[in-house]
Amino acid sequence: MEKEDEFLHIYFTHISQLCFEKAKEHIEKEKGAKVVSYAVEYNKHKSFLRKDNSLRSIYESMKNDLRKLEDNCKQSILDKRVQNYCQNITQFLNARINLIDLYERIYNMGMNKQLRYTDILNRVETVIQRNALGFTDISLTPARAVFSLECEILEQLFRALTELQRLQFLPSLALVHGAHTRLSAWESKMQSREIWKLGIVFKNNPLPALFQWLQKLRGTVLSKFSLYFHDTLAQQTTPNDMRHLCSKLYHDHYQK
Repeated sequence: MEKEDEFLHIYFTHISQLCFEKAKEHIEKEKGAKVVSYAVEYNKHKSFLRKDNSLRSIYESMKNDLRKLEDNCKQSILDKRVQNYCQNITQFLNARINLIDLYERIYNMGMNKQLRYTDILNRVETVIQRNALGFTDISLTPARAVFSLECEILEQLFRALTELQRLQFLPSLALVHGAHTRLSAWESKMQSREIWKLGIVFKNNPLPALFQWLQKLRGTVLSKFSLYFHDTLAQQTTPNDMRHLCSKLYHDHYQK
């Protein structure tokens, strides 16, 4: 791996692990590096899920800066690598904007109580297909991995909801389990939630809002699953155990 690739790879590794201070320190060690200076702005905004367009505006501004940098590098053969970095980071920003559009669509449909799972699933698949060949440079591998996990979690959960509507037991179960596996994989990529200083644990870091929302979405799907197939599941255990398991769900629909 070339020095520039390694530099960006380390930076996006820190970002994907939510180690924002480490990412900032990493950049400050190499002040003056092309392209990466623009990525500092990314470090200042840690949330991917908001109800307003502020994050979208930040990404659009970064895209404009990257476009200018790319144009300035076209005259020099030595800067071809910088152009590639600009293109890949721009593709990454476009992917995040695609997901912002998706989350806003889900939010608006939820507010109007008109959630159409098939429609949302189609939109998730469109995001995946549109960005399938984007930001594949080795330097952005960590960002690509987290983006893929996020999209796969959304796809699995909304596909599970469509299968639940068709009362398909095994496909629904497999999809919910798949989403759980991917959430666990994503969480494992994050920094340790314990902040250590001088050997003392000060506090637990909260999981990011987007991740918590996806966990709640999984909990909601699992709650629906337990309601739709309650009789089938009850045959696998005792009544007391079934009540105990259902009480741990995000929503215990059956007892209500």
